[in-house]
Amino acid sequence: MDRRVRQRRHWLLHGLLPALLAAAASADEVPAADTLGPAFATRNAAFLPVSYAQLPGWDSDALHESANGMRASCQALQRKPAWAGICADFDALDGSDAALRGFFLRNFYAYQIMSPARQPDGLITGYFEPLLDGRRQRDDRFRHPVYGLPRDLLTLDAAARGQGASAWLVRQGNRLLPAEPGTSGAAQYTLALDDARPNIRDKRLRVRLDGTTVRPYWTRQEIEQQALDAPVLAWVDDARRLYSLQIQGSGKIELEDGSLIRVSYLEQNGQPFLPNVTRSADAGLVLQAIKTRGLRVGAASGALAPDPAVPAVVNDEVAQLIARLSGQAPPPAAAKRPAPATTPASMPARPRPVSANANVQALIAALMGDAPAAPARPAAPAPAQPQKQPPASLALVAPASAPAGSSGSASASRPVADSGASSGSSGIPDPSYVFFRNTGGDGPQGPVGALGVPLSAGRSLAVDPRSIPLGSPVFISTRDPARRGGPLQRLMFAQDTGGAIRGSVRADLFWGFGDSAGQLALATNDRAQMWLLLPHAQAQAAAAASGPATRGLRSAATLRDCVVDDPDLCVED
Repeated sequence: MDRRVRQRRHWLLHGLLPALLAAAASADEVPAADTLGPAFATRNAAFLPVSYAQLPGWDSDALHESANGMRASCQALQRKPAWAGICADFDALDGSDAALRGFFLRNFYAYQIMSPARQPDGLITGYFEPLLDGRRQRDDRFRHPVYGLPRDLLTLDAAARGQGASAWLVRQGNRLLPAEPGTSGAAQYTLALDDARPNIRDKRLRVRLDGTTVRPYWTRQEIEQQALDAPVLAWVDDARRLYSLQIQGSGKIELEDGSLIRVSYLEQNGQPFLPNVTRSADAGLVLQAIKTRGLRVGAASGALAPDPAVPAVVNDEVAQLIARLSGQAPPPAAAKRPAPATTPASMPARPRPVSANANVQALIAALMGDAPAAPARPAAPAPAQPQKQPPASLALVAPASAPAGSSGSASASRPVADSGASSGSSGIPDPSYVFFRNTGGDGPQGPVGALGVPLSAGRSLAVDPRSIPLGSPVFISTRDPARRGGPLQRLMFAQDTGGAIRGSVRADLFWGFGDSAGQLALATNDRAQMWLLLPHAQAQAAAAASGPATRGLRSAATLRDCVVDDPDLCVED
């Protein structure tokens, strides 16, 4: 045989053939093209299919830094059919940026998230994990309780109100469930719930029993004037700092012996989140400092100054919000709040409490209706966001720092003591109130968010779970407060929820623990665009449910409320 023929055969066998086999073996790993998913819409958002090449900064993001976020999402979602294979694929990766890019390309369709009016611009804000001083036992100074779950706080499906002024109900754990007359343990109750608003995630009301009458759960003012039947996780010395903790949704408490306990959002009283902002208060400062998770109101003079860089719909919401908080319009519906997240390794283990920061103090003063303090830095003219609806879960996490299906038991809270006595009025007019769980001592992981997993500093988002399914990867493009407004374009994970986090293109970025994180959180309030990465199976199901609505042929009233109808993540009406 000619030597050249033998050489060619050798090359084919030992060169081209292995390459072909390798290509065949990897055919399922790397898609032939950046394929587009089907378009779809919900009542709250529209989803435009895009290629990954259209994501600004996708190729330059350090995706290996997002691996912990993906791992945490898989921890919560790996048993769900749409995620089982995805999480198995993720576990087999080598963790390199190239491998992760191929993984997302292979398993997720990319969608630009838009408002129902097809506007791509929205709002991103920031939150963090503060530090408070506390005690195990109450004394004259440390007299404000950090409550666990009250034993008399119950939930009732909002649909029960459709039965009329009364209903047969039976109690199971902390839930009231519809029952047939005569059912063992059931009774007929009067429903005095005209003003109650359901939580947006689980569509349940937070209620209490008053004899045979079901009423909305106690307001903040009522809670402060009684000895609540609830475990106390710690006692703190400042009601306003406790209020700030409730707004952030999680934090750490340093006890008298120097030990730290971490608390995370567990539940909320179902009352609307209504801080005492008036036209005489510096609303811009309130937005930055108090971190109502994106609430932005007007200027100190009370005149609304629309920000031309912000979508008109956002400025309209700001105007409505100011009117509501000024008592010129009826308050809206309730919303919920998220829990915080993890700390970068560079962050000090025990920084000085951010709650002592001048911006935070000024913000709290403004919320309290005190004389406004001068802002530490000029306040921007006022973009804003969520329609301040009475949150079904004010400060942080949605009723689910624990997964939505959980009972919310306080047994894991390891209480310091039960309250035993009222703390007296704090003077805080906001009727909303947050209850916490003790998630253990200090540690490297972030606090637990609404998805039920630890949050990652700089990579976890609080979102509206109707528009962005919890656990989903979300790519964002905004400005970086740590780099003088340079681009911040990175992959994040939707792992938390929040009372002021309402709407389609809307998120709250978790920055971590302590003063450095607090400064970044206070500085984060900017326009943003967002892209949802959705598993193929979920995208196909969402498109099937959306039907021709994406072509304008269907009424919004017939669209789904949630992208993914999942009782653990978002419950349909």
